[in-house]
Amino acid sequence: MGNKEKASLHSIRQSPAKYWHSLAQLKFRRDYRSDLPPSLLRFTGYRPPDEGPPYDPLPIPPFIWLHKIPLKYETWLFAWIGAFGGILLIEAIMSTDTAFRDVYRTPTIITSFGASAVLLFGVVESPVAQPRNFVGGHFLSALVGTCITRLFVLNGQYQGYLDNTHFHPSTFINGGISMATSLLVMLITGTVHPPCVPPRTHPSRYSTV
Repeated sequence: MGNKEKASLHSIRQSPAKYWHSLAQLKFRRDYRSDLPPSLLRFTGYRPPDEGPPYDPLPIPPFIWLHKIPLKYETWLFAWIGAFGGILLIEAIMSTDTAFRDVYRTPTIITSFGASAVLLFGVVESPVAQPRNFVGGHFLSALVGTCITRLFVLNGQYQGYLDNTHFHPSTFINGGISMATSLLVMLITGTVHPPCVPPRTHPSRYSTV
């Protein structure tokens, strides 16, 4: 291999490093979430770099009483309360007399919310279980899946493909593109949340999305 070829290969290998270095320049010089009140600070997923679990409870009842019970039982208790309250609230809203139920005919709940509840309330220290990942991941992946499906729906025969009476690649190509692109967007934005990805293939099954 000649010197020019080696130099070209070295340049190609260095390109990704230069790219990520350029992206790093866009980040804030410090994490401004540290200036937020304790309650908002916790919600954003921020943890002081010099602290580790178990963290001090919020300075309000009933959290100030948590030191009286073992950490294991505290985790179990709040995991149950959080999962129960979160799923209950979603299903209650979707079951009421709203446009979600009467106009859009949306399901009471989608299965990915159950998986999200496991992460949010069961493994709270996981990077993919932080509120930013949950909210941003679901929003961005839903947006991506819907936009891609709208492009496929421009084909007037797409609904016929969904009836699955004949083999046609449009439906499963749509599902694959929606899933992969949703993952890519979450990786770029730092909002990876695994339960968000499988439901993003759902729009590909409905032409009215």
